[in-house]
Amino acid sequence: MRSIWLMTLAGAMLLCLADFGSVMTVPVSAADNAESMPICTLPKCLNPRVTTKSGIGTANAAVEAKVTPEDATKWCATYKPKDKLCVKEQVQSGWIGFRNLYRASADCVAGRMTPIDGNQYTYAGVWEDGPGKGRPKFTTTNRRFPSTKWDETGVETHPDGTITGWGGGSPNLAAQWEVLCAGAPAPTAAQQVSQVPQAATPVPNAVQVRQSQLQQFLSETPQASVDFGTPEATAQIAAKAAFIDVAGVKLGMSLKAATDALKEHNPNLTMEPLSMLPYEALPGVVMTPEFVSKKYTNTSGPEKESVGLLVTVPPNEPFVWGMWRELWYEKEENRPTIETILAGLRQKYGQESFKDVGTRLIWMYDVQGKQVPEAKAKEILAKCGGRARVGMPTGGNQVLVDYFNKQVLGGYFHSSYGKDPFNGLCQSYSYVEALYRGEIPRGMTTMMAIGVTVTASNHQLEVSGVTASHTLLMREATKLAEQRKGEAAKRDIPKF
Repeated sequence: MRSIWLMTLAGAMLLCLADFGSVMTVPVSAADNAESMPICTLPKCLNPRVTTKSGIGTANAAVEAKVTPEDATKWCATYKPKDKLCVKEQVQSGWIGFRNLYRASADCVAGRMTPIDGNQYTYAGVWEDGPGKGRPKFTTTNRRFPSTKWDETGVETHPDGTITGWGGGSPNLAAQWEVLCAGAPAPTAAQQVSQVPQAATPVPNAVQVRQSQLQQFLSETPQASVDFGTPEATAQIAAKAAFIDVAGVKLGMSLKAATDALKEHNPNLTMEPLSMLPYEALPGVVMTPEFVSKKYTNTSGPEKESVGLLVTVPPNEPFVWGMWRELWYEKEENRPTIETILAGLRQKYGQESFKDVGTRLIWMYDVQGKQVPEAKAKEILAKCGGRARVGMPTGGNQVLVDYFNKQVLGGYFHSSYGKDPFNGLCQSYSYVEALYRGEIPRGMTTMMAIGVTVTASNHQLEVSGVTASHTLLMREATKLAEQRKGEAAKRDIPKF
């Protein structure tokens, strides 16, 4: 189990997929076409080959790509000649992307692209000089990679040459746009869009907003204000959240700063994004609320670890509102005592607000960073329950996507029909929780640690970000509904 989520997950939300009729999809033979959607441009990159295309050069361009057995066979012969399972593993995992199918899409008219890394990019003309001269150039509000020079490879590498992260390099973005928008005229400056586009052409397989959800939005407890629930307010809250950190990642950090801190903490960590389905009312906007590393990643010590980041999504900048870190001690001879683990936690965070259920420690802080005493902390948790806890729901990526989708569609208080039953109490605190697991080896009387999970969250930052995203979606969905209503009113009346 990757992490602990101590809030009750009421059930997976049913995504309502838009019905836009059939979309012509053209299969592409890898043997006849060398097009790829590159992960990176290094010689050792095993890039997914384009397998199907639709709408190329239009506002609804889409491509699917896979690592093919033929390409994997050549790659394995060069880099893992003795590994009999290499070809099968590379095809299944899509090399370092860890997916057996890659999807990319673009609005070639408006100048928006969602490449295989799942982030959103905006066409910004072409490179004027240098090795990329004449090739498409892009900007993004989710800046994992700079857009001021061409020399990005599309991957982040350790000094020893090991690839630690991927996505967003200039050459691979240009290559993907050239596949998606082949033959289309370049978007003009007037057609280029800001971070939040207006609802326009329907997006295949996009999530629709139901009329009942629009009606609920009108009756919700007002949340957005100058100091809460807007992108600007979310950024201000993030700037004040840095009094808690886990493994060098401070709450409120930008996503880039957090990933840089994790690379410094453990160069072996590779963070993978979880992207949600697009919303019909927000074409081109990709919401990526979670980034998680592989389980059992080696550290510089005897333990292994996994980390996860929870970030705010558009229209907010990506700020870290939650994080967790799990440590495992596989070999008995390397396990520290539970007393050692607890001493380390208390040295970092101070004495806990209280100890819960025997093996869980909880630290609670108000918005000024002042620790909440035990009696008040217990009272708050008794009222807020799951809303005040830390972690992630379990059950696979679809459950996670459904969970985040509920919040964006229905608001943070979707389970109480858009009403905040405690008038801001439950999102006014930050938390650190530590859950440890141990056993007493045979012949000993001291409990040794098998593993420990430390999670941290700033719920004021979380709820402000969710509110901004929910407000944006409802506003744009309302515009789309009114637009369609007006179009319907202009249609000819049938004869009876």
